[in-house]
Amino acid sequence: MQNWLFILVNVAVAAFVGGITNHFAIKMLFHPREEIRIRGRRLPFTPGLIPKRKEEIAESLGQVVSDYLVTSEGLQEMIRKPLFRSKAEETVRRQLHSLAASELTLGDVALRVWSAEEWSRLKERAADAAKAFASRRAAALWSEYGLQDKPLKELIPGWSEEKRDRLSDAAAGAVLKELGDTLLSAEGQRLLKEMAAAMLDKAGGFLGTMAAIFVDEDKLVQKLTPMLIGQLEGEQVRKTIASVVSGKLEQYGEMPFAGLMEAAAGEPALDFVLRKLEETVPWSSWIERLEGVTLAELIGPGLPQLEASLPSWVDKGLRLLENGVPAAMKAVNLPSLVQEQVQKFPIERLEEVILSVSGREFRAITWLGVLLGGVIGLFQSMITLMWR
Repeated sequence: MQNWLFILVNVAVAAFVGGITNHFAIKMLFHPREEIRIRGRRLPFTPGLIPKRKEEIAESLGQVVSDYLVTSEGLQEMIRKPLFRSKAEETVRRQLHSLAASELTLGDVALRVWSAEEWSRLKERAADAAKAFASRRAAALWSEYGLQDKPLKELIPGWSEEKRDRLSDAAAGAVLKELGDTLLSAEGQRLLKEMAAAMLDKAGGFLGTMAAIFVDEDKLVQKLTPMLIGQLEGEQVRKTIASVVSGKLEQYGEMPFAGLMEAAAGEPALDFVLRKLEETVPWSSWIERLEGVTLAELIGPGLPQLEASLPSWVDKGLRLLENGVPAAMKAVNLPSLVQEQVQKFPIERLEEVILSVSGREFRAITWLGVLLGGVIGLFQSMITLMWR
C-alpha cells in the first residue's frame, strides 16, 4: 500500500472514531432514560448520566441557586438600585392614574376577588366586626374615664357655682317665658277657662251658687291672665325658680353620671350606651354605601396629594421589602423549592433546553473529536512509517 493511502486511511479511521466517540459520549448524558436489564442484570451506563443523577443534580442545583444566584444580599442590592426604585415609582404612578380614571366601584373590585356569596358573608362579618369594635372601644373609654363613678359636674367643662347660677337663671327665664307664651296662646286660654270652671264647680253652698250665676268665665280668664303674666315676670318668681333649678343642678352635679343615666334609662348605664350605639349606628348601610363608591371618586380628588407623597411611600415600601427579603427567602426555602421543581422537570424537556442553549458547543465538541482523531491518526501513521 502506498504511503499516502496508508496515511489517509489511518487519518480517516481515527477521525471517525474520535467524532463518533464524542457524539455518543454527549448522547449518553441523556440516553437511555431508563435502565436496561438483560437477564436481571443492569446494563452498564444505563440509564444516562443526567437521568441517573437527576436527584443529585436537583439538590446541587438548588444549593447553587440559593448560595450564588438568588441570594438575599443580591435581591437587597437590586432593590437598592436607583433604576429599580424609579421603575417601581413609575409603575405605581401609572397604576394610580389608571385607578383614578376607573369607573369600577369598590363592590366591582371585591367581586373580582370573591364570589357574590363570599362577598355578602364578608360584608356581614365586617358589619359585625365594626359593631364589636365600637362596643369594645366604648366600654374601654367608659372604663378609662371612670364614667361609672365620676360625678356629673366633673364631666361638664368649667363647672362652678357661678356657672351653675347663670345656667339656673337662664333656665328660669326660659321656663317663665315659655309659660307666659303658653298662657297667652289659644291653648293656654282654653286651659285657664277649664281651670276657672273647675274652681267654680268645686265652690259649694251659697257662694258657689252666686258665682255660677254672676261670674263669666271668659271675663274671669281675661282678668286672671294679666295678673298671672305679671306674676311670672316678677323678680321674686324668677329668683324662686332659679333657686330651685340651682339646687337641683347642684344635687345632680354631685351624683355619678352612670347613676343619673341609669335612673333615666331604667337599665345599667353602660348597657344602655352599648345598646343605643349598636341600634343607632347603621354599619350595614354604611358598608353598602361604601360599596357603591367608584375608584375615581375615591382616588381622583386626592390624586395630586398622592403623587406628591409617592416618592416617600415608595421609599418606605422598598425599605420594608428590603428588610423582609431575608425572612421571605428563609420562609420560601429556595434550595428545596428548586430541587423539587428540577425533580419534576421532564428529562426530554431538559434535554431540549440544554441542546437549544449548548447545541453549537456540543457539535463543536463532536468535530473537535474528529479533528483530534485525525491528528492522532496522522501521528500514528508517521510513527509507523518511520519504524518500517
